[in-house]
Amino acid sequence: MIKKSFFNTLIVLMTFSIIGLITVQIYWLNQAFESGKNEFNSRILKALDETATTVNENELNQYYDLFNETRKTLQEQRDSLEVITSQIESDSANVKYVFLTRYMMDKIKLPVSGIYNDSLKVTELYASERRIKLQKDSSIKSFQPIPVNLESEFRDASYSLERFARFDAGNKPISHRVNMETLDSIFQLNLDKWKIDTPFELAILGADSSTIAMESKRYIKEAKNHFTPLFRDDQNQPSYFLSAYLPEQNKAIFSNISALFGVTILFTLIILGIYIASIYAMMRQRKVSQMKTDFMNNMTHEFKTPIATISVASDALKNKLISSNPEKVVHYAKLIKQENKRMNHQVEMVLRMSKLEKNQIRLERSKTHVNEIVKESVESIRLIVENRNGTIFENIHADRDELLVDRFHLGNIVLNVLENANKYSPETPQITVETYNVNDFYVIKISDEGIGMAKNVVGKIFDKFYREETGNIHNVKGHGLGLAYVKHVIHLHGGQVDVESEKGKGSTFYLKIPII
Repeated sequence: MIKKSFFNTLIVLMTFSIIGLITVQIYWLNQAFESGKNEFNSRILKALDETATTVNENELNQYYDLFNETRKTLQEQRDSLEVITSQIESDSANVKYVFLTRYMMDKIKLPVSGIYNDSLKVTELYASERRIKLQKDSSIKSFQPIPVNLESEFRDASYSLERFARFDAGNKPISHRVNMETLDSIFQLNLDKWKIDTPFELAILGADSSTIAMESKRYIKEAKNHFTPLFRDDQNQPSYFLSAYLPEQNKAIFSNISALFGVTILFTLIILGIYIASIYAMMRQRKVSQMKTDFMNNMTHEFKTPIATISVASDALKNKLISSNPEKVVHYAKLIKQENKRMNHQVEMVLRMSKLEKNQIRLERSKTHVNEIVKESVESIRLIVENRNGTIFENIHADRDELLVDRFHLGNIVLNVLENANKYSPETPQITVETYNVNDFYVIKISDEGIGMAKNVVGKIFDKFYREETGNIHNVKGHGLGLAYVKHVIHLHGGQVDVESEKGKGSTFYLKIPII
């Protein structure tokens, strides 16, 4: 048998190992989740960047279509003499206007005389003016200033259309530049491109990335939201940010690594289950080993008494005084027979349990009136109970008692329960035996007013070799095999055994056999 100290040390080491393994697995899963989270965030940012790029390109294309001819004219006339001036004025309603004035000089040579080839130089000055009304967006703190070098840049056509678009569009309300439905569609296409399947809500934030200029209905501003520059001013500084709120972000991240998580958790649970099963098996084996040791000790004591009695009786029969007395010879012969029968009963019990352990018990069923078996068992123990000044009561009420049962084994288990009721009644036994029918069951109810059992003991009494103890001393002789045999035989008959018990008040056993 494994020593207790070694057994405890083994359990501690196994527990420490399994805790370490689970800790490493948790750390590894957390790292895998963080890696998946970073990869997911990277794809979200790429989708946002591509969405912002598409929106900017769409807006710029509108300016290209609108000012394409103007741009060509500026490039063609870059060498002509011209001056462009600009200024911003406000009216009484504080509405601001941009005035762009273009002055051009055209020199013409007019011939005066064809003989002397004389000519007259005439210079003509043309002026054209355009007024642009600026509508201020409520989210813009001030109008974007017109660059100081605008005139020279217009003259040499170096003022790019991109810069002009940023300048002009930057003074428009954001609602005139972006449509949220279109923005959602573009972002959804980019999510599909990057294989991201998760619901989202978008918003457009101001230059400080804290104020919300436009938003979806269910957008929630959180620190973990993703955002990227959407529009820039003519100085290439962000003027608006595109923000994405993902309500099911963790679910989306987990879905990408769910298979990995599932396999890891599955194998971890398998290892944990094997560990628990191993500990349970070891503890149970140790307990069974201890119970077998107790069983051998009990068997030794059970055999020791009849062997000693038979030895004394045999020696007595050798005595001439005894052998010459017929009455004494008969007395000692009966004593030897009785003790031999007692030993045979013990051997039969051990052999019976050996068959039980190997599932070698075979029932020989026949139509039998079970009420008769119960009465015979009661009569077998009645004398023993009455010798202790006890009483055994019979209430045989079952009408349907003809069942297909094994008479031998059924009689043994009824007698076994009756013997327990007698043994565990320390004073005068009071035992009641009843039979009755409930639905399609034949029920044998055996009650006593003995020492009873605690609730934690009731579930163990059908285990082989188990016997309730007080301290380290068994109060009642026995082997811990009887009730295991009772349960097995009842189950072979397709029935069940129920127990009700209360410490200090007695126990009640219900043997239920189906009526076939």
